[in-house]
Amino acid sequence: MVKTGVAFIFFILQALVLFFLIWGLKIPMRFAFWLITVFVLFSLPLPYILWLQAGARQPPPFLAALVVRPFFAWQFNWLCFLVFLAPVIVLARAGAALFASEIIIATLRWAVFIIAMIWGSATIIGLWDTTNPPIVERHEVKIKGLPRADDGIRVVQLSDPHVSWWNSRQEICETGRIIAGLEPDILVITGDMVDHNPLYVHALADCMDKVNPRLGRYAIIGNHDVYTGTEKVARLMGGRGFRMLRNEWISLEDKGAHLALAGIDDSGRTWISSDPQEKRIPEILADSPQGLPVILLAHRPSAFKHVKGLPVALTLTGHTHGGQLKLPFRGPGLADISFARPSGLYQLGDQVLYVSRGTGTVGWPFRLNCPKEITLIILRSP
Repeated sequence: MVKTGVAFIFFILQALVLFFLIWGLKIPMRFAFWLITVFVLFSLPLPYILWLQAGARQPPPFLAALVVRPFFAWQFNWLCFLVFLAPVIVLARAGAALFASEIIIATLRWAVFIIAMIWGSATIIGLWDTTNPPIVERHEVKIKGLPRADDGIRVVQLSDPHVSWWNSRQEICETGRIIAGLEPDILVITGDMVDHNPLYVHALADCMDKVNPRLGRYAIIGNHDVYTGTEKVARLMGGRGFRMLRNEWISLEDKGAHLALAGIDDSGRTWISSDPQEKRIPEILADSPQGLPVILLAHRPSAFKHVKGLPVALTLTGHTHGGQLKLPFRGPGLADISFARPSGLYQLGDQVLYVSRGTGTVGWPFRLNCPKEITLIILRSP
């Protein structure tokens, strides 16, 4: 019943897009036929997509790259058209009728065609970039209060894998192999582990089974984990050997490291800006031992503004995907609109923030000038 409802809404929205294109731009029928044909062809994988999602299945690599993600990209692009360009087309038709001018429609037709060509090219390049393995970003960070005996602790951060029906198991397991090769002392996942079905946790965990750091594996809840099912995602991750840090801190002294780890759940609210939950960070760390440096796991980089005056030496976050779509030559990306610190390493006094670009995608299933990353941070004693 749910699948039928999804398919019905899907086809109604596509019919609206075709109406706005054909009627709004006065496209001749010989061209309209081919446009309708393209929409029909891109709809054919829908039953396969619903089958993947319902059973928490994943496609093989070639289908993920050549069918599933292009299907997703096509649907997301026309949905954006419906939101942003369809109102412009309606206004143009009204203006053309009011002023009895066909120049308005002709100009708009060419403008839409040029936008489609540019954006289509960007989509193809961005889809290709998702087939590349993540790169490893290496950083050394001085940790105030870290004894010399703990100098060199290797922390590997994985963020935003978004394991779901649009990535293959082989892609996730390649990430696991890279992480295992880095020989981490600690593995942390800073949220957005899965999408659409909590059972995708098993695909992620299976690919991390060979990663067994001496100081443990830890994870926190991101906003997409909330949308997928907070408690079930947390329970499944816990059952697969990950210590979920849920608005709490723990000491690693019993494991032989003079460190504490803290983690905060994302609330899932106001996802394009800071999380109201972040105000709880001082409360969560109120009883942490004095002199024990803390590594804080938070999903959004906006958490960093709440650590001032606290024993937090290092804050690890994700959420932004680095913008996912960025202008060339290190230009800004989408994340710059909402976040002051969209990706990379930042330092204020003795406190350091790292914002990972992550390995997954959300919304647009492609990356542009913003490659996937796994982060290796080597802790140094001052």
